[in-house]
Amino acid sequence: MNRSFVRVAISDFTAFSHFGNHHFLWNPECENPWRTPPDPAFSPAEKSLESRSSPGWEWAESVIQNAGLSHQSSDRIAVSFGSSKGWVSHLARWAAAGEAWPFCDFDARSLAARVGAGGAVLCPVAACATGAHALALGAHLIETGRADVVFAGASEPPQPEILLASYKNMGALSRSGVMRPFDTRRDGFLPAHGSALFVLESEERARQRGATIRGFLSGTSMHCDASHITAMNPSGDAIARAIEDALRKAGNPRIDYINAHGTATRANDIIESRAIAMTLGTRVRVSSTKPLTGHLLGAAGAVEAAICLLAMRDNLAPPTLNLENVDSEIGNQLNLHFLWKQNQKTRIGATLSLSYGFGGHIGALVFEKN
Repeated sequence: MNRSFVRVAISDFTAFSHFGNHHFLWNPECENPWRTPPDPAFSPAEKSLESRSSPGWEWAESVIQNAGLSHQSSDRIAVSFGSSKGWVSHLARWAAAGEAWPFCDFDARSLAARVGAGGAVLCPVAACATGAHALALGAHLIETGRADVVFAGASEPPQPEILLASYKNMGALSRSGVMRPFDTRRDGFLPAHGSALFVLESEERARQRGATIRGFLSGTSMHCDASHITAMNPSGDAIARAIEDALRKAGNPRIDYINAHGTATRANDIIESRAIAMTLGTRVRVSSTKPLTGHLLGAAGAVEAAICLLAMRDNLAPPTLNLENVDSEIGNQLNLHFLWKQNQKTRIGATLSLSYGFGGHIGALVFEKN
């Protein structure tokens, strides 16, 4: 087989988020992934982190069991599962109990033990682009023949108050308690926690074992704009190059929907909008789903990948909740096709998911329908 043309199939996935008092679970059998809670707009940051659930893989068991594996350790099974900070909120309790310290790779190691991974076990740490980088690295392991199956994804556990305080002092957290990406009233994000897990394998392997292919991860890029520790170059050039790289690798498919990073911070939304306008113009539908899920930090790109797969399945583009008045600098100058208020039924054959993180980390993923 010519490894340069290995097509990376996604044969199963599951994702969840806990945002304020709302819980969401997405998987291929999810009948109504686009429902919204009674009040998705308001979710104070302190309530987003009330849950202190312990590590566990119950939510991912169906994905692990459906991967078509022999329950034996194999060096053809790999893991690429990241976290931006890991279980730091549990550090004192775990240390006092004499248990394994919750480093960032704790979930990756736990997953590797659960699936019998004898191949590479990777734990990328790339701030809020972690989930996107984990999927990109997992796809690379399949494309280069280093693994037959990769369990890829990311998790973001609840974070301690000291980290929330740092975000608050930066002015990144919403003071109003409402996330409004691209809106003139946007004032920051609200944190959430959650995870997502995907089974990646070659199209050939998936078809040979009769697996249902949920989509293809056809283009990936991992870039960086290291111009500032918490901001990117206002031009958006670095993001534009990442988008172009992912599209080129995918063979430049027609993108029908963009799941933007859309953190509702003043700087992110305008820079991201510039990059999208530079690369894809104004025709492509754009939304941020973070007002629904909360900002999942290191897991954001992974959970939003699941949303992209469901958007293709249902031919339905989700809106940006709470977007009422597009910022004039974004709307008047760039005129992007933002989705707001309601889902939009339309043919979606390919999607682009974008993620960025402090330090300049950038991840771009292209998904295509089977």
